[in-house]
Amino acid sequence: MNTQNQTLIQDLINTVNEESDCLSDLIDALREQRGVMRERNLESVKDLMTEISDIFFEAQTIENIRSDLAKKLAAKFSCEPKSSSLENFMTEIEKADFNGAVDRLSQLVFILKSEMLILTGMIDQNERFTSMLLSEIQRLSYSGDSAINPRTGLDNSLEFRG
Repeated sequence: MNTQNQTLIQDLINTVNEESDCLSDLIDALREQRGVMRERNLESVKDLMTEISDIFFEAQTIENIRSDLAKKLAAKFSCEPKSSSLENFMTEIEKADFNGAVDRLSQLVFILKSEMLILTGMIDQNERFTSMLLSEIQRLSYSGDSAINPRTGLDNSLEFRG
């Protein structure tokens, strides 16, 4: 195998590892965000949202690079740009490194999907609770002669005269 192909293969392996590192960072940030959400630490949530966004865009960039490298190798070897096809053209050492990197990436993608499901569940639950609270506030504010302000939920009939 020529050195140009070996270089592309090594670049692909390195890129898969780099993408895995990035997804690992994303998972850590999502878990940290979930923790600060429980603590109701709004400033930390905002900071983590920014960090998550940055990591996400970095992961997308790395994924595009990985995809381009896989397509280049597939064109050179006349195969599909899939790991199962590309590994057939690698040395045993490259194949072991590549398969290890691909396995790690696959596991992290699975974990990331799980974290996203948890986050989606939390958001859905929050929406339901918010909707219930708003309905209750509206119900209380429009029942009878109540002087509860529908915007604030406060009783406007209280007087503080001395």
